[in-house]
Amino acid sequence: MAKKNIGNSCGVSVIVALYNAENYIGACLDSLLAQTFKDFEVIVVDDCSTDNSAALVEEFAPKFEGRLKLFKSKKNSGYPGAPRNTALKFARGKYLTFLDSDDFFTPTALEEIYKIAEETGAEVVHAGYHYRFTDGEDNSEVHSWPHEVAVDAPTPEPENLGERINRLVNFKTLWWACNKFFRRDFIEKNNITFPNATTWEDFTFFFCSLLRAKNYIRVPNVFYNYRVRKGSLSHKGRDAVEITRNLLETFKVMDKFIQAEEYFAKNPQVRWAFLDWYAQNRLKNVCNGLYKVSKLEPWQIDRIFRKVFTGEIYPPLVSYFFTLMTQLKYKTLPPDAKSK
Repeated sequence: MAKKNIGNSCGVSVIVALYNAENYIGACLDSLLAQTFKDFEVIVVDDCSTDNSAALVEEFAPKFEGRLKLFKSKKNSGYPGAPRNTALKFARGKYLTFLDSDDFFTPTALEEIYKIAEETGAEVVHAGYHYRFTDGEDNSEVHSWPHEVAVDAPTPEPENLGERINRLVNFKTLWWACNKFFRRDFIEKNNITFPNATTWEDFTFFFCSLLRAKNYIRVPNVFYNYRVRKGSLSHKGRDAVEITRNLLETFKVMDKFIQAEEYFAKNPQVRWAFLDWYAQNRLKNVCNGLYKVSKLEPWQIDRIFRKVFTGEIYPPLVSYFFTLMTQLKYKTLPPDAKSK
C-alpha cells in the first residue's frame, strides 16, 4: 500500500466511499458532526457520482474545520473497495473505520470504540451487532448474523486460527468491514487492502485482518446504523461473468494470506475446509446470477467457466456448479441458496 502520510495526526480516520447518495450523505455527515469524540478526520472518496453527492460534501466541509477531505476518482469503479483503497493511502488516524454513505453512527460511536481500542491495545475492534432499518420506515432493531458470538464486555477472539475460522463459517462472526475499528499501522504492515472485485470485497478485507490480528477484540457496543435500501450497491444485481470472476479473485487473495500463515502449513485440512466452504457458498450466488437472473443456457455457462477458471480448478467447479443448477431447476436447492 502506498503511504502518503507518516505518523498519526488524529485518533480516527473515518472512510466514506461515495456514489450517488445525495439523499443520504447529509445524515451520514451530520452523524459525524454530532460525535462526542472530536479527534477524527473524515475522508470521502467520490466514485464519479452522477448526482449532487459530491457538491453536498463540499458544502459540509467548512463545518468540519479542516477535518474533512474529499477526493474524486478519475473513473467509476462500480464498487466501494476501490475508493476505500484510495482513502487508505491518505488516512492519518491511529485507527481506521468505514462508514457507508447511506448509513450513520450513534453520537458516542467514536468515543466508545476509541476508548476500548486504547485500553485493550486491539489491532481490530469488532462490534458484532448493529441497528438495522428499512429506508423510509421507522423499524430500527438490533441485528446481526444468526449465531453471532454475544459478549457483555471487551473479549479477545481465540488466538487459534482454526477456532476463528470455525466461528466464521458457522455464522458466528459478522464479516462486514464496517462496524469495526482497525489500527492503521496493523493494516499497513500486513498490506491489507480491498481486492479488485465488485462483490465479496468486504469479506476478503475482513478475513485477512482476522487471520493476521494477534489482538482481535469483540465488544458489545451497538453504534452502527445500517440502512436497507433497494438502490444501494449491495442490493444491485451483478453481471454473470463479473460475479464469476469475483469468486476467483477473492479466492486467490485469501488463499495467499492463508499460505503465509504457519498454522495452515501444520493444519492443511483447515485451509481446505475453509476454501471449500467459501467456494460452495459463493457458487450458490454465481449459480443464481448465471442461471436464474441472466438465464444463460448450459453451453453459455460452460464457455464462461472455461474462460474464467483454468487448469485443475475447472473440472471440480463445473461439476459442482451444474449440480447446483439442476437442484435449482427442480427446486431442491436449500432455502438459503435461493434467497441470496
